[in-house]
Amino acid sequence: MRSWDRPLLACVLLSGALGTIHSFSLFIEPFEADLGAGRGGVASVYSVALVTLTVVVLVGHPLFRRVPGPMVALLATGGAAVGLLLAASASSLVGLLIGYGIVFGGCNGLGYAFSLQRAAEANPDRRGLALGLVTAAYALGGGGAAFLLGSRIDTSGAASAMRSLAMAIAITGLIVAALLTNGPPSPATGAVASLTGADRRLLLRFWASYGLAVVAGLMALGHAAAIVDAAGGPGGATVAVAGLASASGGVWIALTADRTGTTRLLRYLPLGSALVLGIAAANSNGVIAASAVAAVAFAYGAVIAIYPFAVARTFGGDQYPAAYGRVFTAWGTAGLVGPFGAGLLFEATGTYRVPLMLAAAAAIGSTITAPRLAIERNRASSRWPGARP
Repeated sequence: MRSWDRPLLACVLLSGALGTIHSFSLFIEPFEADLGAGRGGVASVYSVALVTLTVVVLVGHPLFRRVPGPMVALLATGGAAVGLLLAASASSLVGLLIGYGIVFGGCNGLGYAFSLQRAAEANPDRRGLALGLVTAAYALGGGGAAFLLGSRIDTSGAASAMRSLAMAIAITGLIVAALLTNGPPSPATGAVASLTGADRRLLLRFWASYGLAVVAGLMALGHAAAIVDAAGGPGGATVAVAGLASASGGVWIALTADRTGTTRLLRYLPLGSALVLGIAAANSNGVIAASAVAAVAFAYGAVIAIYPFAVARTFGGDQYPAAYGRVFTAWGTAGLVGPFGAGLLFEATGTYRVPLMLAAAAAIGSTITAPRLAIERNRASSRWPGARP
């Protein structure tokens, strides 16, 4: 295997294993029954995991210059497995929050941030492809887990399914560590504080447009099974289909990002989400709900793939880790507001119609606030080490 293939394959495997976080909607109803908690309370576990993940992405990138890559992979996957085991043994909502929300979420963020940064560094002239594949794998992990965990939950319960997932992630970590080579340390990264005023304003627009764009996807993925069940459709199967659709969106970006107008993608992808969310909110048919969730998931997979690529093109290799860490906090904010808010609104109204309408409005807001990147893209092309002129 060529030397540049090994780190990319390792990053894809690591991202796929940790992307199983997006299969959490399968556990919502079982944990409601097992723990005697409400929909909003159980959904908050997913939200806390996303917030913890975000914090680690924001602050964790300096670690990658000090700790060998194989050790980072083992820390991320080993810690994630421990978090799942703690969650599986939880007898209360607090225990579930600590195990899944904090431990699993934090280690998930460590591995996800590492896989994005290492993949981009290992493929400086194909970073659209590399980042697209890593984010697609993250989405595919959620879909693949749904195929494997759904029947496990039905036959053995949620705790048993979580223990099986913990073992799978731990084994994947060993494989990833074996594939990674230490190589030279990652280049030093600049601080976002050193950016010009215009760049800081651009960073703020990235933050706003990214957060508004992913609210819809995170809400749909976090409640996929429940949304479709409430409409009378196949909820468990929808989780798997949504994961595959999200991965397909990431793969599409991987194949097209290096030669497609980035600004158009930043604007039109959320607009497509808004359209299908509006259709889903206006109908209560199970097939329509399942199709809408899959379509939103596809757009979400494309969005989370195009934004790191857009940030990398704009700020260059020296600023990318810190800049994307700041932008990624919008994802965590959306992860807190989207799934948790949708759960509370469902409890208050008995339907997902209002959350779907609000998510559509947020997607339209993302289209409006998305930045123009033509000038920034040309300026950044010379600032990524090894970038194509």
